[in-house]
Amino acid sequence: MLSSKILLLAAVLVGVAQATFIIQPVPQKPVMPSTKCPIYLRELSWALEDCVCRCFQNGCLMAERSAEREKAGQTPLVPVSEEVCKKFNRKKCLIGWPVVAYFPIPSPCGCNGKAGSLETKKFMSLCLLNKYSAECSKRKINSQII
Repeated sequence: MLSSKILLLAAVLVGVAQATFIIQPVPQKPVMPSTKCPIYLRELSWALEDCVCRCFQNGCLMAERSAEREKAGQTPLVPVSEEVCKKFNRKKCLIGWPVVAYFPIPSPCGCNGKAGSLETKKFMSLCLLNKYSAECSKRKINSQII
């Protein structure tokens, strides 16, 4: 009886060990933007998306996002000034699913529109990400739940 329990335990341990070698987690690569717009061209545009202030890197990205929403059957973005938009910022955010966002960094020469790099930041919720983006006038290029 004792030996059958030991054999069963050994079989389970061997099975788990083999599974860890066979099923390896796939490392996540940063999600790169899939857009036809220049992501490094900095001409900030502001819009309301479902009464939430959104900062866009440029008008092309804002128009593209608005078109995506309309195609999905949602309301289009409402272009507004920076001052009006910031009045729609939430004062407090609830903790939700953590997200990672990618922000474009200008090229070292400071040339507007030239490719630079992407900065990665983690936030405790999408609300906190949107609040940071609007308050700091930083446009996220992409984000994903972690």
